[in-house]
Amino acid sequence: MDLQWIAFAGVLILNTLAALSITARMARRRRAPGSRTIAWMFVALAVWTFGYAMITLSPSLEAKHFWLKIENVGIVSVPVLWFIFAMKYTKLDKRMTPPARFVFWVVPFVTLVLLFSERWFDLYYTFTKLYAENGGPLTIGRGPWYWVQLVQNYLLIAVGTILLLWHIFLFRDVYRKRIFTVLGAIVIPWILNTFYQLGSNVLPSFYIPIDLTPIAFTLSAGLISFSIFGQQLFDIIPVARHTVMENIPEMVLVIDAQNRILDANRAALAWMGKSAEEIIGQDVLQVFSAWPKIAAYYEAENTTREEFQILGDSQRTIELVIAPLYSHFGDQDGRVVVAHDVTKRKQMETALKAANESLKAQLSKIESLQAQLREQVIRDPLTGLFNRRYLAEALDVEVARAERDKTPISAIIMDVDYFKDFNDTYGHKCGDQVLQYLGELLLENTRRGDIVCRYGGEEFVILMPKVDLEVAARRAESWRQAFETAVIDYEKQQLSATFSVGVANFPLHAKNGEDLLKAADQALYRSKANGRNRVTVCQGAESTLIKTKEYND
Repeated sequence: MDLQWIAFAGVLILNTLAALSITARMARRRRAPGSRTIAWMFVALAVWTFGYAMITLSPSLEAKHFWLKIENVGIVSVPVLWFIFAMKYTKLDKRMTPPARFVFWVVPFVTLVLLFSERWFDLYYTFTKLYAENGGPLTIGRGPWYWVQLVQNYLLIAVGTILLLWHIFLFRDVYRKRIFTVLGAIVIPWILNTFYQLGSNVLPSFYIPIDLTPIAFTLSAGLISFSIFGQQLFDIIPVARHTVMENIPEMVLVIDAQNRILDANRAALAWMGKSAEEIIGQDVLQVFSAWPKIAAYYEAENTTREEFQILGDSQRTIELVIAPLYSHFGDQDGRVVVAHDVTKRKQMETALKAANESLKAQLSKIESLQAQLREQVIRDPLTGLFNRRYLAEALDVEVARAERDKTPISAIIMDVDYFKDFNDTYGHKCGDQVLQYLGELLLENTRRGDIVCRYGGEEFVILMPKVDLEVAARRAESWRQAFETAVIDYEKQQLSATFSVGVANFPLHAKNGEDLLKAADQALYRSKANGRNRVTVCQGAESTLIKTKEYND
């Protein structure tokens, strides 16, 4: 056998091994759409190239006939598998029912029946003979069914190629590179196959009756391997833009430069209650005549994003986006209108806002109640003055501050004179009114920084930070005079009362808050002992003896 035929067969066997290698690697990508189909296509290519190699290497015509039949198993399968791959990769295969797929295998099935039948073999090949005496492929005569099979092969290859070309214009650039690679891998062998089939009539001077199609699959295998393993052909399957547009819930309209509607998705047709035939090509302002707000926003030149309400069976809130569409040269070719029903979102926002306002009101109420509770804890309910509990806390704080700042603090204790007899004579209600009057008098005539407390019963305590003894005594005397001359109206009676006062000072008379109150209390008892209705100032401390200075009329 001539070495050229051995080399030719060797190239075909290399194609077979390459196809099987790609098939093995494709087995790892079974889940990707179309990956299983293209794997079977490589198996068919392997059968085709290996069968052709064995035809070339076989010494007898009988052996060559056997491998010719095996070769055709691959030849008739590749176009069908290519077409099914294109349908799956472009996600159009869902429109194909199992019976429809079976139809594409009818012609290949008949072809193989004819080939494997000695009786009808000549319907496909009218004759077969050796190309050369020293070996090589066969020269064939084409029967009537051969042309039927050839037409189907080319139709399926052409349709599959057109599907991928159509998607090239729908996909982004990253997907286009992959499809171009696959198309190149398929088109090159079939150009050579076309020359093999028709070359004797088209270019008889250059025609060689040898099918170079399997040889071209060496390049095809390389291109498809690069697409699958280099460009991740099956790692990311593109989704057609029109599919996305049809399935998104927002209304989408594409408008040209003459304000005519070029395209509308399913949601837009449902919103407007019209068919595509009724609005495609129509003026957008006419279509939007039922929605004057959209028409008004559409006249804006720049990108528009607005929310508005539509009144109908139920009020709806619409979010509208109108954006210009520009060509590659920067010219405005039209606009896209996107409308989204945000009614539920707005209702949720309104409900959330109402809940937030309600929560704020509740928090404010709680804070108010807490403030009232704090006031009730530290305030005397009858007079509104601070109570004994608050005084205990404030006294330590004020004494500590006075000690730190080296400033004085005076304490005044007063007690309403003969208050028990007053209650017994006029009643407790009248006594309460006297205490309220005294509390108001003290609040009106003390500083903001002074602490006025009802210490208990008819006894009151006033802490005066940063006030020395003499000033405190004069202030107490002014209160005593004001209270003594006051007239208290009670049940058509004009009543009056007096109080006695004791005044002490830190640090003159005490080293802490407790001793300060004791010193003032001792001065108060001296006032009572000396006839009441007077102010007595503590003069110093020697053992338990409290010397006082009296202030009275």
